[in-house]
Order: sequence, then C-alpha cells, then structure tokens
Amino acid sequence: MRATPAERLIAGLTVGVLTAVVLVPMAWALVTSLKTEATVIAFPPTFLPSPATLDSYAAVFLQRNFATELFNSVFYAIGAIVLTLAVSVPAGYAASRMTFPAKRAVMLLILATSMVPGVALLIPTYFVLDAIGLLNNPAAIIVLQAARLVPQTIWFMQNFVDAVPVELDEATEVDGATRWQTFSQVILPLIKPGIAAAAVLGVITTWNDYITVAAFAPNLARRTLQVALVNQVFDSIGITWSYVMAFAIISSIPIVALFLVAQRWFIAGLTAGAVKG
Repeated sequence: MRATPAERLIAGLTVGVLTAVVLVPMAWALVTSLKTEATVIAFPPTFLPSPATLDSYAAVFLQRNFATELFNSVFYAIGAIVLTLAVSVPAGYAASRMTFPAKRAVMLLILATSMVPGVALLIPTYFVLDAIGLLNNPAAIIVLQAARLVPQTIWFMQNFVDAVPVELDEATEVDGATRWQTFSQVILPLIKPGIAAAAVLGVITTWNDYITVAAFAPNLARRTLQVALVNQVFDSIGITWSYVMAFAIISSIPIVALFLVAQRWFIAGLTAGAVKG
C-alpha cells in the first residue's frame, strides 16, 4: 500500500524535526568551540564564530591530565566489554540451547538485576570497596561496569542464538562435534554481527559512564574524560564554554568513529537479532 502525499509530507516533516532536534545542539556546540570566550558571552549571540579559532582544542590537548583521562576511558571501555562478552556470549548460548529447572525464572531474575537503579547501589558498593581496599582500583571499575552490561547482553545473545536454526547444532552433533565445538565453530561465526552490535552498545554505555568512575575512583589519575568534562562545569573559577564544548566534541570523536567503522556489523546484528528462524 503506497503512502499518500499527505502521509509522505507528514513523515518528511517528522524526520526533519527529529533531525533538527539532534543536529542543532551539535552544530551549536561545534560553533561555540570555535569562538573566543569573549564572543561566546557576547550579547546578542552570534551563530558564526568571528574570528574562528582552535585555541580551545589546543587547550584541551595541552591539559596536563588529558592523555591519562583518554587512556582510562579506552582502558575501562575495552576491559568492560571484553569481560561482558566473555560472560554473556556463552550464557546466551546456554539460555538458548539448554534446558534446566526454572529456566524462565532464572532468565527473568537476570533481567531484573538490570532494573535496579545504579544510584541505589552507590553507598553500599562504596563501603564494600572501601572495606576491602579496592577504591581507585581499575579492575574493580571494570567489573562494576561489566556487571551493569551483562544482564541485558545475555538476553541479546540469547535472541541472536535463537535466530540460528537448531538443526545446525543437531547436524554437527551427528558428525561427532562436542558442545564446545558446536558453539565455537558453528554458532559464534554466525552471531558475529550480534556480538558486534552488543559490543558497540556496551562501549558507548561504558564510555559515557560518569557515576561509577566519579564515585569509586576519586583519584584524579583514575578519572575518565566524562568525569573530567563534568568537573569543568563545577570549576570554582567559572565555566569556559568554548573550552567545555571543545572538550565535549573531542571526547565524542572516538565513539563516533567506532560507530562509523562498525555500523555495518551493528545494523546487521540488530537485524539478525530481530528475526528468528
């Protein structure tokens, strides 16, 4: 059934409005980052920077802790997603292919753990980490971030494995393959797009995580770009908006680049997870 001209017009306007809602703030942030601070606070405001300058970007890169914060962001994101996938992919396969008592109840319990607000766990988690001496410990941060990703990722992986016909498992078993060989040599290659989609979502979530690092790694040497960015807003000497916008754009570039590189696998993974059989 073909859409009427009115329906196409409404759809086009809706897409245009949603695009503007996303792009206008991004454009304003980019323009602000290219202005001098005097131009930023001038009234009435101007859209185009005059003169345009890259001083704010240079200031971000020359910041004393920038390299450490960038390394920490990358390290936490990679560590958390590797740990998440190492747990979630086999668990998702087991949830899809194996039968065990109270399976549905167990899966619902796993999903329910992701519904507990992270803020509600801050104080008890802080006291536990402090008592065992793991505050400012990178491994503890990675485990905590992975723990927030694992429940939903297990469900994603189960859906991706469900999309692979069970007959393939049965055929490999007839040929004498073990369960592990079936999983590693048959299932894993077929769900690579799904793993890529889960990895991209996990990296984005971990990269943008503020509260975990801010609460459990107060040491400046352990903070990430997101923590440093938020700290700019609470600077005692005031906010330098051109610097803050430049910092925000630079901290977003790795995630945007990751998505552009992995978008083919990401979209394929979401499609594969949405179709069963």
